[in-house]
Amino acid sequence: MADIEAIERDITAPLSIIIIHWKIRREREVEFREKWKTLYTIKDREGLIGEFLSKLERKSNEYPYITWPIECDDPTNEEKCVHYINVALWSSHKRFYEEVGHNMRDDQPIQQFEIERRRRVAVTPAEWRIGPAKLPTDDSDGTK
Repeated sequence: MADIEAIERDITAPLSIIIIHWKIRREREVEFREKWKTLYTIKDREGLIGEFLSKLERKSNEYPYITWPIECDDPTNEEKCVHYINVALWSSHKRFYEEVGHNMRDDQPIQQFEIERRRRVAVTPAEWRIGPAKLPTDDSDGTK
């Protein structure tokens, strides 16, 4: 069996990926998206590669391959909830933490537009492949 520590030392990840699962009250969805675009900004984007707030798709004829149900912790909230996944690509975990990560604390009440507290995870690529397609070069309309 390979020495896992040796393998980990040999990998130099080209980026850090931060994923946030937002659980939004259906009737406050517009408010949430506006705040994401205008209030939850990144002042110094030097280490930011890209950030994407994405509305969750459900398994359907269009998306038959979906096998990961992302749901509220409390099933009674599901009908009143809209799920968003925020994926941010940063040059490093250190750069992410310096710019925005240090603000992410769970010692405050959830926002009024949230039906349940958001969840966060950081992942580090272990292996990767790169294609010729490029990231968008401009912010979405209204995003600061």
